[in-house]
Amino acid sequence: MSDRSAFAGPGTRDGRVPPVLVTTVRRLFAPTGPDTLRCRLRYTLDDPYAVALDLFVDPATDLRVTWVVSRELLDRGTRGASGVGDFRVRPVGDRYGTAGALRLTLLRPEGRVCLETGLNGVRRWLDATYALVPAGHESRLLDWDALEAALLGRGGRPA
Repeated sequence: MSDRSAFAGPGTRDGRVPPVLVTTVRRLFAPTGPDTLRCRLRYTLDDPYAVALDLFVDPATDLRVTWVVSRELLDRGTRGASGVGDFRVRPVGDRYGTAGALRLTLLRPEGRVCLETGLNGVRRWLDATYALVPAGHESRLLDWDALEAALLGRGGRPA
């Protein structure tokens, strides 16, 4: 469950770039397939409320499955159980009760997958996203005119 932070993506006006975390997740309760997967967590200014989790299912290629989840839900899940639908997240402790891992559960009609990764790396990454866009400031990045035009069928497309 190692992690390393890398920064990539389009920059902001002041030169900061949205953080990207590349980490290894461990598959739990999986009868087939690899025991570990590479996982990339991405945050973009185009969708400031969301986080993308890319799970690389084939190490030889760039083949991946992407889940887009609420940044707030992921953040809450680093402190306690969060999520009620197809994505659930919570910290898990070691045998001494110290929270050191983060468990992600992805649910689909076909089944579920449980993953674990290092809690501290995800927490630091989330802190970097909040340094870029503080909680409660996400709506300032949305193009409300384009969204309205798209919803009302006036052409345009939300950014």
